Amino acid sequence: MDPFERYAAQTRLPFLGRPEQERLAAATAVVLGVGATGSVVADALVRAGVGTVRLVDRDVVELGNLHRQVLYDERDVREGLPKAEAARRRLAAVNGSVRVEARVADFVPGNALALLEGADVVLDGTDTFAARFLLNDACAALGVPWVYAGVVGTAVHGFPVVWGQTACFRCYLPEPPPPGSTATCERSGVLGPAVLVAGGFAASEGLKLLLGQGERAAEGLWVVDVWTREARRVGLPRDPACPTCRGRHDFLAGEALPARLCGQRAVALPAPAGARLDLERLADDLAARGRVELRNSFLLRFVPADAPEQQLTVFVDGRAIVKGTDEVSLARSLYAKFVGG
Repeated sequence: MDPFERYAAQTRLPFLGRPEQERLAAATAVVLGVGATGSVVADALVRAGVGTVRLVDRDVVELGNLHRQVLYDERDVREGLPKAEAARRRLAAVNGSVRVEARVADFVPGNALALLEGADVVLDGTDTFAARFLLNDACAALGVPWVYAGVVGTAVHGFPVVWGQTACFRCYLPEPPPPGSTATCERSGVLGPAVLVAGGFAASEGLKLLLGQGERAAEGLWVVDVWTREARRVGLPRDPACPTCRGRHDFLAGEALPARLCGQRAVALPAPAGARLDLERLADDLAARGRVELRNSFLLRFVPADAPEQQLTVFVDGRAIVKGTDEVSLARSLYAKFVGG
């Protein structure tokens, strides 16, 4: 059987014949964040036949994800799987000819370059400004193009970043905006169909870049509101004073910081340097101090007896997500009390 038979409809396109399909098969794409937008992008790339698709995500599948995150189902919620692993499992069954890699990890300055190593393009599925500024710097350092895409409410925003050709994310926003100054999914919500539009845009732009057809990439910032049907393109010139474009990578030199998770009352705590936890032993230690709700090879989930409104999800690398609070100080205190450090 011809291995390219599954792509027959795709290769009838005038710009995507057999040679281009072979080029996709030799390419590597990284999807950074496989939540709402990222899961749509990853699904599209695997079905399109991109040879290696690496999925990077720090989070766990939750029931509240299912209305907009298309790779997951209720079984993933029950099993408490990390999104990267649940997505890998699903996509491996979709296209066995694609190498799907899962990286259950937080994207921080200390590992950013390693997580993106070998990528021909990076697709943005993150949900924080901190992650996007770091992604922009990391891709600049590696010389890898990337595609920004985001959804808040019913509005989709996106543009590709091609070094030396287009504006970068820091040309668009010179510095991260102050907390509370912009709309977020936590305050404004997210319409599920808008995510499909964002993911389709990002995947299409990513395929153009993988095929060496960057001249076809979208120019400027693309904005569409799927509810009002308003669409526009906003000019986005390169900033000659942009630090990133001039070779300065400030965000790569930073440190990993706790982050409030969009759409959740939760705080993500970064992994301590060099940490590697024995989850079985930790579960035994915690059993007398509360309820261990779940343990697998990736994580354990614990509800303290003296703070039942909080929940700690602790990963094998020492990271944690503390639910039931948006106070970083309380999240750190709970981690120190029950995990250590």
